[in-house]
Amino acid sequence: MRIFVRTKIFLTIVLATFAGLAHGQNMLYTDHPLAGKIWDMRSNSFMDEATLIARINLSNVLLLGEVHDNSEHHELQQKLLQARIDSGAKPALMMEQLDAASQPILDQALAGIKADEVLNNVTALIKFSDWQFYSPLVAIAVNNRLHIIAANVPNQYLQPVIWKGYEAYDHDELMRLKVEEVWDEKRQKYLVDNMGGAHCGQLRDELRAGLSRSQRLRDALMADSAVSSIAGGVVGIVGSSHARRDIGLPLYFAARDPLARVFSIGFVEVTDNTDPKSYNADSATGEVPFDVMWFTPRMDRENPCANFVKPKEPRQKKRDSDPYLTGKPDNQ
Repeated sequence: MRIFVRTKIFLTIVLATFAGLAHGQNMLYTDHPLAGKIWDMRSNSFMDEATLIARINLSNVLLLGEVHDNSEHHELQQKLLQARIDSGAKPALMMEQLDAASQPILDQALAGIKADEVLNNVTALIKFSDWQFYSPLVAIAVNNRLHIIAANVPNQYLQPVIWKGYEAYDHDELMRLKVEEVWDEKRQKYLVDNMGGAHCGQLRDELRAGLSRSQRLRDALMADSAVSSIAGGVVGIVGSSHARRDIGLPLYFAARDPLARVFSIGFVEVTDNTDPKSYNADSATGEVPFDVMWFTPRMDRENPCANFVKPKEPRQKKRDSDPYLTGKPDNQ
């Protein structure tokens, strides 16, 4: 009981610290008529939080697709994770922000009994610079003794697939992961056509196809990390593109486990548009990209492409040092 009380107190401190960080962000469109609204993409209608929570409690895989640097998205993730716990579930927390190679260290940290030490050990593994955004999620998991899954695949592991194709990867493993089984020409065209947007439209053609392959394999491997936890429930903290039903994780969960009931939420930053239908993202296949869009204010950030200069490097330069491979294929 003493350990539990200490953990609860520590969780309160973490959440208070995060709240201060969140309020320090500059947000745009805070008075936008859509901000805070929840849009059901299947029925093209709004829903309230109570209805949404009832819906997510029917799922056993809940994907919460964020824009990584938007603090409001993380606040909503905390709310929905807590709602799943309050319903009596004890879902595994799958985090894109933790590399799979760190799972043994993560498990060792979670075996500890001092909440502050556990949190410090775990957040030290988070690969995103804004690790403070994720500390409250980790604290909730620690407080409720949830399993945390380190789901991300390091870029170095994917580089052979980027440059040489799936021939550079074990064929039997690709079959087990269902990488080709879930894919088709429409999905491929959509992903390749939209891959350049994350790199300011400066990708060479050979990299578009290569990075598309790596994103598909990344999603398949992230799903693989959590598929054994579906029976007890999974909550996935991922970038919005990974949560998409038409090209992302839902494809692989469904292919790997016919009992998977996936519910995908895309947290969407508002723009000047006030019509929720105008935010219906283009779909690769015609199906809805998310089950639900939850609208939020927009983070006031610099345009990442404003000062982007395409490197003037000879094409024959060693590929391992290609500047486009230093970041993720997508930044959401």
